[in-house]
Amino acid sequence: MKLSQLVFCILFFVSTTICAFELSDITDRFFEDKATGIEGQLKDAAFEFKVDTALLRNEHLRENTHIVVSRNRSSVLVAGQAATQALKDKVQRLVLSEAHLQWTQGDVNQVEPSNAQVCGKKASKVAANERRKFNLKTAEACSTVNRFYNEVRVSEPMSEVARSDDDLLRAMISNKLLHAAIIKKIDRIKIVVSDKYVYLLGDQLDKATAQRITTFVNNMASVKKVVPLFRF
Repeated sequence: MKLSQLVFCILFFVSTTICAFELSDITDRFFEDKATGIEGQLKDAAFEFKVDTALLRNEHLRENTHIVVSRNRSSVLVAGQAATQALKDKVQRLVLSEAHLQWTQGDVNQVEPSNAQVCGKKASKVAANERRKFNLKTAEACSTVNRFYNEVRVSEPMSEVARSDDDLLRAMISNKLLHAAIIKKIDRIKIVVSDKYVYLLGDQLDKATAQRITTFVNNMASVKKVVPLFRF
């Protein structure tokens, strides 16, 4: 065998061995969504659009619930009103299904991809099988959502006037936070308002700033309750 052929074979063997090792060394980084800026906003918007579309296509839910879905990177919030507990449960099942998520046993908020056997740590077992290693999902194919908040309340859906008031309150909160210089860019957090309940999501803030935001919003006269869902 020529020397050049021998070198080629050695390099090929080393490169394929390294690739196999990387496939079997997959960790929970798949559950960490580090997308920021426009990329992160597009991912959040695509998720929200997909779920909103599914909700609107269900006539029973469309007529008897008012649901607001918001995603902030690895966290998803479902808020609003459902006329009955059964409808609330149906909304939850639908959102989890559309997002390809399932509950993690023992945690009321923790979720994982429904195809978790090929995502995160569990993927290493699949990678060990040479015949199936190429079936591993990439980070884009595996859901990065790992926290799910169901804040839907059992009550009659809000009227159009009340929904409009919520839109106005959300804009007012954003405006006042910016004017008070508590945050420099409003896209650092997600502000969700439903029946004057204000939900705050974000994972790019320090604890001190998150506390300032929570206190500031809580002191606004039109707000019924503030629910901080920040992650650090």
